This record gives sequence, structure tokens and C-alpha cells, in this order.
Amino acid sequence: MTRIVRPGDVQGLVSAADRLRRGAVIVAPTDTNYGVFCDPFNPEAVRRVYAMKQRDGGKPLSMFVAAPNDWQRWAKDPGHPGLPGLLDEVWPGPLNIIVRKRETVPDWVTSGQDTVAMVHNRCSVLNLLSIYSGIPLAATSANISGTMDTGLVDFDTAVEHLGSHVDLAIQGESASAFTSSSTIVSLTGAVPAIVRQGDVTAELIARHLPDLAVPVAAR
Repeated sequence: MTRIVRPGDVQGLVSAADRLRRGAVIVAPTDTNYGVFCDPFNPEAVRRVYAMKQRDGGKPLSMFVAAPNDWQRWAKDPGHPGLPGLLDEVWPGPLNIIVRKRETVPDWVTSGQDTVAMVHNRCSVLNLLSIYSGIPLAATSANISGTMDTGLVDFDTAVEHLGSHVDLAIQGESASAFTSSSTIVSLTGAVPAIVRQGDVTAELIARHLPDLAVPVAAR
């Protein structure tokens, strides 16, 4: 049985962070889905994430940071004048931004691409895991790839799908307050573009990024 760290178990969370830093792969909550997390600088841990999820190697992982400005340690500021205001309003929250990565981000995290998806969630368990481990966290949703076309990956689903493969699972303090996976905005092209629509609306984003390209389904 995979060890489960229950809500409020601070020592268990500290121990999980130590194991993560030493190569463990861990299920933990985010603002939306439960995710599977690892040290982005450990290629074997990243390989395990792809293998247990049966994930296409061409699909990069996201990087979660514990403070709103930490993303600039790992990615380049695209220079869009509206981005700081957007992040001030939404972060911490369920918004991923795709930006050009710095060379310190390994290619095995980004599937060889020169871009990376950066995230800063409000989930205290997740942020403490990053703070205690001292590293940003590479992650994707904690389900077998090709499943969960609708709905969010909750704790029971994460354990059902990946519990026999991860080193431990951390249970969040409450269910997600959101209804869908995080909104993803790319800032790597000529204009900002919504890649995936979540609870953070196109209207909110467009207030800060007025040249935003919005897919028809998100309008």
C-alpha cells in the first residue's frame, strides 16, 4: 500500500518533501486536479512520471512555484505590459502561463521545447511541499493519460490510477473549489492565446491582455 499523508500531518508533509528532494514521486493536491509531482531536476523521477501515467513523451510537464515571482527564476518575462496585472489578480490561482524557459529548466521537463508552463496555486499543501523541499515541482494530473475527459481528478481517483506506482500520496484539506482544470494562456506567439479554458475566464484575462486570441469554444 502506498503511504498516505493525511490533512494536518505537518511532519508527514516535511518527510514527503525530503523524499521528493531525494527522487520520490508523489501525489498531491492542486487548486484543481490532484497531480503527480517530482523534482524537475531529477531525470529518473521525471521518467517515472511519464511511465506511470503512460504519457506521450512529447507532452511537457508544468512547473509549480511556491511564490508569485518565482516563475521568473525559471522562465523569461515575455514583456507583455498586461501580464503583471493579470498575475496580480489571478495568482495564486488556477492559471498556467506558457513562456520561454531559461536554460536552467531541463529539456526532459519540457519535452525538448524551449517553452515551459509556470503555475502558482493557492493550495497551501502544495506550496508547503515546494517550500519544504526547496525546489519548484514538475507535475501533471494524477490519472492515466487518455482518461478523465470530464471532471476533476480527486484524491480517490488519483490513488486508484497511480497509487501503486507513486511513493506516497498527500491528501488535501478539502475538495477543490473549482469546476475544471486550470486555464492555460500562451505568451510565446505574436499575440497571447488561450490554450485551455478553465474557471479563469477569457473576459478576465482580456482585461489585462486586450490582444488575447480566444478559441471559439471559450467565447
